[in-house]
Amino acid sequence: MIALIDINNFYVSCERLFNPTLINQPVVVLSNNDGCIISRSNEAKKLGIKMGVPLFKVKKLLSDNKVSILSSNYPLYADMSFRTMQVLSTFADLQEIYSIDECFLDLSGQKNLNVLGSLIRKRLSQWLGMPVCVGIAPTKTLAKFANHCAKTQDSWQGVCDFSKMKENEINQIMANVDVSKVWGVGAKTSTKLKKMDINSVLDLKLTNPAKINFYFNVNIERIVVELNRSICFPIITEAPKKNEILSSRSFGRPVSTIEMLSEAITTFLSSATYKARQQEMLATSVTLFIRSSPHKGRDNYYANAIRIPLAFPTNHHNLVTPIALEGLRAIFKPNIKYTKCGVLLSGLISESIQQKNLWPDVGNSSMEIVDKINNKFNKKSVRLGTEPLNPEWQMRQLNKSRSFTTSWDELLVAQ
Repeated sequence: MIALIDINNFYVSCERLFNPTLINQPVVVLSNNDGCIISRSNEAKKLGIKMGVPLFKVKKLLSDNKVSILSSNYPLYADMSFRTMQVLSTFADLQEIYSIDECFLDLSGQKNLNVLGSLIRKRLSQWLGMPVCVGIAPTKTLAKFANHCAKTQDSWQGVCDFSKMKENEINQIMANVDVSKVWGVGAKTSTKLKKMDINSVLDLKLTNPAKINFYFNVNIERIVVELNRSICFPIITEAPKKNEILSSRSFGRPVSTIEMLSEAITTFLSSATYKARQQEMLATSVTLFIRSSPHKGRDNYYANAIRIPLAFPTNHHNLVTPIALEGLRAIFKPNIKYTKCGVLLSGLISESIQQKNLWPDVGNSSMEIVDKINNKFNKKSVRLGTEPLNPEWQMRQLNKSRSFTTSWDELLVAQ
């Protein structure tokens, strides 16, 4: 049996953990630069606030209903996710972390699964204050569907267990749920399915898999097979290594000088090379791009990018940065109000297959020391001079909460 544990309204739940006045109140969390709504409390959902809607379109609705509006606080969310996954890992030998707020657990061999699901909810609530729902079923697709039922129907009390239910009971539930709620079936696919008179989850389950493969693809076919209790998507305990690493942001305000763009490129490269080192990967090329806003009139729009092969594979920040800044000077154009830039490390190869240098490489050892210092104290403790602490172009976060668990300067003080 497989369990899917999903944290309810994850970003809002993290904010409520350190600000109890938000509990039972309508709350929304915004995306980068306070642009769109990306997390809502149940109270906000009841007001009809949609996921992904731009803030300016619902500002009056939020104001009229006294909805709390918060900027995203990603370091806090990442830390709370790590703690949650650590607790969940104690419930099973195999764990697949599917996203920042979801994971699969292999419950094979365990008994009293409904009781276990309730224990998971209770422990996460007591230890971390995280509200979750649990779906239990023979396959990942069914576990996702069970989790959807646990979230949307109060009668399940947060745990939907298909392991002991009869087939006709599960079919009855499936018949009343729209096919678009199935894991992996997006808006376009569900529209096409409905044109084929496949409207409910049960309709999809009873469809011939080969027919689905003919009209869609093998992934949708596997979903149909999984709805019929046969495993096609096993638990994956190790995340596949990436072929590329992208680091980019829209600026909080437009940037027009090459000095500020250099700051941003340096900062983004620091993040990208750190991720490469964490994955023990080396980049063989770096691409950087800059652009102005496409919404300010096509006459003033400018976008450009440059890809630079590296002389040898590396994840050393100090070695890649001068090369990238040289590329920036090649594509920079004055009198442009830039709104976004980014870097892409590509052609990644494993450190284990790197061709060694003839002479000892002291560079990588220096980055190990930098990473240890930054991990222990603050990620900006040791950095290049062109990487500012509080840049003028930084992301707009007018209502960001404190970094309660990730900054020594912002810890809660007990009085």
